[in-house]
Amino acid sequence: MFIRLRGMLAVYVPLELFQESFEPMKRIFLFFACVFTASLSAQSLTVHSMDSVAYVNSHTGSLAEGHIALLNTSGSTQSYILKRIEVGNTGLVDSNYFCWDLCYPTWVNQSQGSVQVNAGAVAYDFSGYAYVMDTAANGQDTVWYRFENVADTADFLDVPMIFAFSQTFGQGEPVQIKNKIYPNPSHSGRVTIEFAPLAQAGRVDVLDMLGRVRAQVLVPAYANKVVWNVGDAPKGIYILRRSTGTMQENVGKVLIQ
Repeated sequence: MFIRLRGMLAVYVPLELFQESFEPMKRIFLFFACVFTASLSAQSLTVHSMDSVAYVNSHTGSLAEGHIALLNTSGSTQSYILKRIEVGNTGLVDSNYFCWDLCYPTWVNQSQGSVQVNAGAVAYDFSGYAYVMDTAANGQDTVWYRFENVADTADFLDVPMIFAFSQTFGQGEPVQIKNKIYPNPSHSGRVTIEFAPLAQAGRVDVLDMLGRVRAQVLVPAYANKVVWNVGDAPKGIYILRRSTGTMQENVGKVLIQ
């Protein structure tokens, strides 16, 4: 019979010899099984949800955007840094950036800080972006991201994000008004938020990365934009969430510098 251990070549062992040495080999197999199980249990993050493909129409759009939500499956609070470990070779995502604790440009491949995720909690902090360099671009490329535990470099999760570009994406579909946040990053003390108008009044909640509401901006009925006066809000990344009645929508993130 043939025996193969993970990462090793297959070795032929006569059945009789295998039967005679079954007990010692059984102990060896149990040892490898324990080691392999321990290596799996060391991973504390798993993907909770993500955009399988970040699409953009290269003729009418300028930026592909994707999101990854991560679940801490361990029994304690952990902190993670983010690394961009690989970029595809088609050249379509040469100009790309990501946001974690802060937003980082193409030439920075690792976050300066970390994001803390409580036990059993989901982190919605990650977003990845790729600019369209050519209005005739068609195709796709992949960027690989690594979420690594600050306290244990062997505890990490690698996640690929696919960015797809097409001149025909979205054609024939109902036109939807895309949310806009500008300037972003902002250092002017004002942030303009644009969205589709609704017949009901509502508000935009400004949340910090711990989920605390730091400001609220009222949205009149049929309004298509509001302005958040930043004031003395600390520098950092904020989540903008629009609420109207029972409906809630994540408008996006803004970096205050």
